Amino acid sequence: MDGASRRRTTVRGGRRPVQRTRRTARNSEAESNQRRLIQLGASLALFLLVYIGRGVFPAQLTAWQKLASADVDFRAAFQQFNTALSQGEPVTEALEVLCVTLLGGEAEDETPELPAETQTPTVVLLSQTGRGGLTYLGSHGVLEKTGFPQKEDEPQAPDPVPSEPAPTQPAVVTAMAQEYTDDGVKLPRNVSMAYYELGLSETCVPVAGSATSGFGYRDSPINGVNEFHLALDIGAEEGEEIGAFAAGTVEYIGTSDEFGNYLKINHENNVSSFYAHCSKLLVHKGDQVACGQTVALVGQTGNATGPHLHLTIEKDNIRLDPAYYVDLS
Repeated sequence: MDGASRRRTTVRGGRRPVQRTRRTARNSEAESNQRRLIQLGASLALFLLVYIGRGVFPAQLTAWQKLASADVDFRAAFQQFNTALSQGEPVTEALEVLCVTLLGGEAEDETPELPAETQTPTVVLLSQTGRGGLTYLGSHGVLEKTGFPQKEDEPQAPDPVPSEPAPTQPAVVTAMAQEYTDDGVKLPRNVSMAYYELGLSETCVPVAGSATSGFGYRDSPINGVNEFHLALDIGAEEGEEIGAFAAGTVEYIGTSDEFGNYLKINHENNVSSFYAHCSKLLVHKGDQVACGQTVALVGQTGNATGPHLHLTIEKDNIRLDPAYYVDLS
């Protein structure tokens, strides 16, 4: 064999191993791509099962059947998914993008429009919610049960706190005189046995004691005549301090044979209070007084059978029962 023959033999022998190596590499790459597609298909199937919510959303299945018949470029979607994985994107993020690509469109509804009273509620797809549906699944514990990774940096909206209704204030109305009681008994002029909201921001018990005579008809302890008592008598020790029923202005002070030492205070909303049989007065006409401020001392001046406070309350010039507004218990 000459030198040329040996060179041809050497060249041919050298090329054959190269061709076999390239063929083997192509086969290995194809097998690798096939295995990758199988793995991706399995991962996608598992992800879609989790994505649906394992039957938690019955109306979702019908919507997915409609979307399965839509014109979707699956090849382009999977190519985009493969590219995302090649660039190092996390599998979770790449699957989100793939699901949104495949399921994000709205299928046409060829069902004729029904009357308003027969229409069914609109179905909201999971793919149309936050993070392609993962936010909803994660907040309801579906991803936690399946072990699927969740995003920790997404804040969850707090449950709404029901607001308490604002308290309603009683309406302040004008007091009206009653001609008769509910039992048909004739009443004096400018008197009412009804309760009225006074509209005062604060009231005080003028003196600590017990009621010795109430508002209404009684036999007078002075002359024994049955007459209407227009006040509430509160028995107390001589010299006990008398506080103002509410804040206001002293309208007048005076002395008479019937009431002894007395005074009257005007309050808000045309309310006034009258104090009689006092042993001493401690304010003057025009003075501004606070609720509970001492304005006089308990006595038995005028027509009185013992030390007590004779208290009258009026609203809109109508005499009212002080027991409605002064708690002696």
